[in-house]
Amino acid sequence: MRDDEHRPSLLDPADYEYVAAFYQGDSVWMARAYRESMEEYEEALEQFEVFNGNHARKGTCDHCGAAFNHGVLFYHLPSTELVHVGHICAANTVGLPDKAAKARKDAERKAEFYKEQHERHEQGKAWRDENGDLVEWLENLPDGAHGFLVDMRLNVERYGSLTRNQTTATRNWKQRDEQKAERKAEEDKRRAERFGENIPALEAGRYTMAGTILNVKWQHGDFGTQLKMLVELENGNKVWGTCPSNIVGFFTDEVDSLKGKKIVFTATVKPKADDEHFGYFSRPAGAKLAD
Repeated sequence: MRDDEHRPSLLDPADYEYVAAFYQGDSVWMARAYRESMEEYEEALEQFEVFNGNHARKGTCDHCGAAFNHGVLFYHLPSTELVHVGHICAANTVGLPDKAAKARKDAERKAEFYKEQHERHEQGKAWRDENGDLVEWLENLPDGAHGFLVDMRLNVERYGSLTRNQTTATRNWKQRDEQKAERKAEEDKRRAERFGENIPALEAGRYTMAGTILNVKWQHGDFGTQLKMLVELENGNKVWGTCPSNIVGFFTDEVDSLKGKKIVFTATVKPKADDEHFGYFSRPAGAKLAD
């Protein structure tokens, strides 16, 4: 039988003054969320005596003896002792202070946030371990990279990972980029073997040029269907643009026969930003085919 002054039969709520909310469960996220309130709790333990009751002996409620995780620390005015009471008991007996109720509600919200952040971090770590090559590729994007890739890099920095669809799309983009780089390397090697190492960069402006037609292709656009041609110039550079109309007229039904023919024409050339040996030509004139 209890004979202490904190037993339920002698309880007078007016004798208890709220000090702090505290947590004694096993959730690391909840303990972290209660950190600020626990600092007030620890300070109070250093300043006042603690009632030598249920909580001091076995960690249960000083009023009813029940186990709890969320608790309220009260200062007992008559005895000047600190009393530990579980939230449920406090609500049913002493009265749960608004500050204690708010502290628990805020802690539960924070704990859920911390847990989600941790899970996201762990998922992101697993994703980065599996997709390390993709992370490195995104981190080393060149200036002026496509907006989609820049967004994917930001997503990795912000969330630690990409979604499954984003991962697939980004990996496909990386593969195409690598294949493009391989083709360019092969083309540079072929050009060097044929024209030498010191090939001049493609010049911008309007001028007359000579070369060999490597490929032709019908292409649909804003100006209707046009025949485009890829020309390798005599200095090793390449240009792409609309085949001169006076040339197309002779080969309308047999455009493939243009491949391999030498051509001289005047046009305005604009080099490609990321390839000094490739560009686009426009407004071709004075075109002539040579044997």
